[in-house]
Amino acid sequence: MFVNAGANAGEQQPLIKSIAPSSMGKWCFLTVVGALVCGWCLLDSWNHDVSSQLFGLQEVKNRKIDTLTGQVSADVSHPFNFPLTLALFQFAFMGLLFLAFWWVTSRQHAADVAGVRENLFSAKWSGLVTTHVFSTFWLQSLMMPTQLMTPAVFAASRALEVPAAAALRSKVIGGRFGGHPIETTTLLFGAATLLIFSQTQIAECLCMWSGHGVQLAGVALFLIYALVLTLPAANAVCLESVMVSLDTNPLLMLAVMNILACACFMPILGFAHFAGWEDVSLAFTVTMASEPLYMLVLWLCLQMAVFSGVNLALIGMLDSFWAVALRSLKAVFWWCSQLAHMYFLSSVVLSIQKPDASFWGFIMMAGCLLMGVAAVIDANAAPGSFMQAKSMGDRNKV
Repeated sequence: MFVNAGANAGEQQPLIKSIAPSSMGKWCFLTVVGALVCGWCLLDSWNHDVSSQLFGLQEVKNRKIDTLTGQVSADVSHPFNFPLTLALFQFAFMGLLFLAFWWVTSRQHAADVAGVRENLFSAKWSGLVTTHVFSTFWLQSLMMPTQLMTPAVFAASRALEVPAAAALRSKVIGGRFGGHPIETTTLLFGAATLLIFSQTQIAECLCMWSGHGVQLAGVALFLIYALVLTLPAANAVCLESVMVSLDTNPLLMLAVMNILACACFMPILGFAHFAGWEDVSLAFTVTMASEPLYMLVLWLCLQMAVFSGVNLALIGMLDSFWAVALRSLKAVFWWCSQLAHMYFLSSVVLSIQKPDASFWGFIMMAGCLLMGVAAVIDANAAPGSFMQAKSMGDRNKV
């Protein structure tokens, strides 16, 4: 009896070919990055929603009913209008939370503290704390007017954070064009512009920015708008610089950053209190006296803590430039959530309610393709950039 050795060898081979370790590493890397980006977009959406609920919460007093007409009248007020105090709550909460996490997870407390103490008064730490303080405050307190500029100019101005991150990274960390090819920066700027512009056309409003504070106009408006655009990118670059260049434990870095921000913000809050801009004692009283307000503030602080952790994880997996560039994908996340709601939870026909949405959805897809081309160019330009998958611990000693 003869046995076909070749046939037996073929039967012993697996039906599915094994994936090369390098390809598997890249796919795992992209999967983790994709999950972090989706988490960042989801948390950003939650933060805006909870902030809107917090500042939009109404308190009804002196309800009266006219016995003749049956009309009901009441005094309606918004009990929480304290953006400065809210910023202080967030700094204190995140500082203590990250400090506790660092204490539990770290095995070399003395070495971590010694490294922070050695560089605490350096320019990198000063820039980190300053950008964190003002980016957090402006993001939640500034009210941008809806008719500030045309949608095209608005989208292009919002996309300026991409070249701003490249320029700041070049100055702080080094490397020509922030360590990435100029083609990558140009394509990402164009992709961000397309994504943001498409969202404004679908939503029919300048909906990428909102706040809960004073309305500004003129020179003050454009000055604050410039800070709004550059400070988050500068904070991301400072986070990468302190974490990588100074070899700082990331959890301890977040803890110290928020504790110092809280200490620096207290004089500002005290000045605002005595100047009559914000009643701090009333803010504490109102917050603690109302359970809905207390829970919303606590939930917002917790969201901000998780948001900071996800943002730092993105910086560790990629770098500050790519972490900033991928933020424009929140427009895609918003549109996908709108489509899911229309298709599964609503009886409205998309072609009737928004006849031009399909076209602008295609433009969004073109923006995503531009971002993919930029990633490929960046991956082929220099080893270790973007798609050259390395673990966070291997790249940044996190």
